Amino acid sequence: MKKSILLSLSLLLYTGCTGVSNSENISAISEKSAEMQSLESALNAYSDATINNDVTELLSFVYPKVFTLISKTRMEQTLRRVYASKKAPNITNIEHKHISSIMPYDKGLYSVINSKMTMKLKSPVIDNDKFEELLFDKLKSQMGTDAEITLNKSKHIFTVKKNSQIIGIKEGSDGWKFVGYEQAKKYASRKIIPESIMRNLK
Repeated sequence: MKKSILLSLSLLLYTGCTGVSNSENISAISEKSAEMQSLESALNAYSDATINNDVTELLSFVYPKVFTLISKTRMEQTLRRVYASKKAPNITNIEHKHISSIMPYDKGLYSVINSKMTMKLKSPVIDNDKFEELLFDKLKSQMGTDAEITLNKSKHIFTVKKNSQIIGIKEGSDGWKFVGYEQAKKYASRKIIPESIMRNLK
């Protein structure tokens, strides 16, 4: 209750100090709030699809230019094969730590999302301490210094918690789509993320 009262007072003070009418300000705030709700809804659906290995739903939220690197059909086949093998890490949780303000660019809108992803990986070789130590070191090397990696020795399960950054992009009426920032940087010459967005992220 206190927070809503403070927010109302803040809006009243803000609109009282500008030359724009209260109704225009409220309209602009409502539009911004609706767009943020749209982003959050798409982000949650994208995250749920990732956790549930729902390939069709997952690919529907991928930023289309990603498919210039690998076709959508091939990516779908690859994902289904990996999930069926049971060898891929199982993503159990995605926590969105911060969603930036929605910003305009020359073709639409974008936002930067900082998240923490939790993955679990069953050791392919059990009752072999040496192998699991080597795999632990390999995971640390692959995941980077910011990753938190633990091993449940009795269950032979590795748990990896890693920070990630994705870019939400909305162009026209297509709705919000997502692409990993590190992946986009890796293929910068292919211009996966529009240059105007990349410039603002440097």
